[in-house]
Amino acid sequence: MYNVPKSAPKRNPRLRILLLFAHPGRKSFNHAIVDRLRSSLQGHELIEHDLYRDQFDPVLPATEILRRYSLEPQIQMHYHDVQRCQALIVVHPDWWGQPPAILKGWLDRVLRPGVAYELEGPEFGRKHTVPLLTGRRALVLVTSDSEASHVQPLFDMIWRDRVFAFCGLETVAVEVFSDIRYASRRVRSGYLERVERLSRQLVESYGSDGGQTE
Repeated sequence: MYNVPKSAPKRNPRLRILLLFAHPGRKSFNHAIVDRLRSSLQGHELIEHDLYRDQFDPVLPATEILRRYSLEPQIQMHYHDVQRCQALIVVHPDWWGQPPAILKGWLDRVLRPGVAYELEGPEFGRKHTVPLLTGRRALVLVTSDSEASHVQPLFDMIWRDRVFAFCGLETVAVEVFSDIRYASRRVRSGYLERVERLSRQLVESYGSDGGQTE
């Protein structure tokens, strides 16, 4: 790895960021969030996966459970992108206190053993989890019609405590943009400014070395 001379000014690294997006409405506020992320993250490599646009199949077949991986080219592409990214950003709405089913299916099919974690231990005994995505950081942006105090604990538990902790990702933030259906233009503008600040925070959290690399 290239070592920056002590006299060199600090600069933010160019990151490879996986942007995972799950909302079917082209005019949704989720799309406005993604547009702001594209703008604020110019200069970084963005790997975008719009699950609805790409018609991602969220159903985990029994054969994949037994085999522990998928032979489908689309799923293998997602494996590859997860493993090569340095940071992960997830954008989705709150549907029934959880992510949309298509995103839950992405978790089921893509964050598989050998990709996101391994289970080690005796063949017939209790195994322990070995995270495989350490060194990466994650940011989650959620829109909700509910009050933040009602749903923030739910999404903290899902993303920070369950998914990311299990796979070894460090959570920069899980941000809920609340009362979105009733939010004024001024409030929504403030939300987008918050998106920009959080994206900068994600980049700055890597310092000048870029964190995990290939």
